[in-house]
Parts: sequence; C-alpha cells; structure tokens
Amino acid sequence: MKILINRRRQSVLAITGIFIVLYFVMRFLPDSECGFLHYEEVVNENGEVEYCATNSAGFIDLVQLDYPVELPMKWNSETNEGELSLQLDGGRFLLPHELAFTHTKQMHLLFIDESLEDYHHIHPQSEDMGRVYRFDFSPKNGGKYTAYAEVVPKRTRRQLIATNVLDVDGTVEEKDFYRKTNDIQNSLRFKLEQVPEKLKVNQDYRFKLKVRDVEGNKVPLETIMGAKAHMVAFDAEQRGFAHMHPIEDILVEANEVDDLSFLFNVPRKGWYRLFAQVQKNGESIYARFDLEVSN
Repeated sequence: MKILINRRRQSVLAITGIFIVLYFVMRFLPDSECGFLHYEEVVNENGEVEYCATNSAGFIDLVQLDYPVELPMKWNSETNEGELSLQLDGGRFLLPHELAFTHTKQMHLLFIDESLEDYHHIHPQSEDMGRVYRFDFSPKNGGKYTAYAEVVPKRTRRQLIATNVLDVDGTVEEKDFYRKTNDIQNSLRFKLEQVPEKLKVNQDYRFKLKVRDVEGNKVPLETIMGAKAHMVAFDAEQRGFAHMHPIEDILVEANEVDDLSFLFNVPRKGWYRLFAQVQKNGESIYARFDLEVSN
C-alpha cells in the first residue's frame, strides 16, 4: 500500500512539474494581447475553416517582442513586383498549407513608409504551394518602408509577425502630426467619434467610425476580408502596430448597423496614426486619423 501511495505521489509531482515548466516557457514566448488563442473558428463562404481575429486593440510592440520568424524579401522598383518567404529559426520555411486563414487571407502584409503617410495592405500569393510568396507593391514616397507580415500557423493558432525594411528611391517625407478625427477620401467623409480630448495609456476606448458621402448620406460599405472595415494604428516611433476589426462584425450582423466601433488601447504615450480601410465599388479606400496619447 505504501509503495502504491508513493508512486501516486511521484506521478502527481511529475505532472505538476511538467505544468510548471510549461507555464514558465509560455511566459517567455513572444505574445501580444490577441496573439494567442484569441481567434473565432468560422467557416467562410468557400467552406474553408479559418480563424477570425477578435476585436481586441492588441498593439504589438516589436521592440519588446521577438518572434522566431524572418522575412527574406526582394522587390523590383521597375516592375513593382516582389517576392518573400517566411523562415523560422533553424532555417525551415513556412509553407502555404501550414497557414490558417484569418479574415479570408493566409497572409496580411502591411507596408508603411517612415513618414507614416503611405500605407498599403497586401495579400501575397504563393505559386505551386512553394515557399515563395509573390506580391505587387507601388510606393508613393521614397525612403524606408517597413513591412509587417501577419500569419497564423495551423498547428499553434498563434500569431507570428515577421518584419523587413525596403529602401525606396525618391523623396523622403517628414512626419507631421496634429489631432485629426476627420478625413475626406474618394468623395467619402470619414469621422472618428467618441474620442476624448485626452487619451491615456493602457485604457480601453471605443471609437465609432462614421462613413458618409459628400451630402451626408449613409454609405453602403462592401465586405472586405470578412468585415465592413479594418483599422491599423502605427505609433510615431514605429515600434509596432495594432490591427483592429469592428466590434459589430463579431457581435451582430454588420448589415444591421450604420456605423462601426473599434477598440483602442496602447501601452505607450505619443502620437498614433490610424488608417481605416473600407471598400466601395471593389476599390479599397483609406482614411487617416492622428491621435495623441498621454500618461
């Protein structure tokens, strides 16, 4: 009997030790607020299972987070054609069949220039399911463009962020920030409402995005990447970004609402530039807002 009890104790201690080790290992892995197991499993219109990111603000500070993936990239300035790969530590490449769909795409590639004026949201495609993904990129400015590739491997359901920088010939624009909650693009009026005069770090805010035509009428937005709108925020220091989605697309049918709400929560003070992306007549339209966050 004593031998049996001792064996049970040893088994319990062994299992407990394993979980303790896993706990500390997980704590030291790079992660963001919505980067780990914060996805809804859905079936898209093509019958494919994908993982939709939640509506968390989830600012990703890439100065503090070190993801175990690199982004080898080439780009031809004459043809605007580029190619990239996702290379894990150890030299292994992430292949297309290993990537989950998030908001209808396997990869979201974000480009932003050093002035934070020229933003692009691209979806590279692979050829013959190989390790090379191809994309088209047409920059408006010169200087350094930072690229952020967002993917979610099926095996882990954990978000991975890979980065690289492209040097583009041409005029380098200077950064210029001032509080801006209204914008007009392609004859559409964008307004970011419910924004306090003073914003604080590490505090949840719920902004409402209103899109109207020049006469003030409601605009029927088309679905783009599984949502009626997307929003990305970059900080002035370019430490990272937040990729946000409308609350309504998760809680209710988006067609039942006139305006869209986004959660905003950032860990550091300073200026932030937000880009809202919508689609009309099959064309992506980007609006720009500037907000200052204080202590």
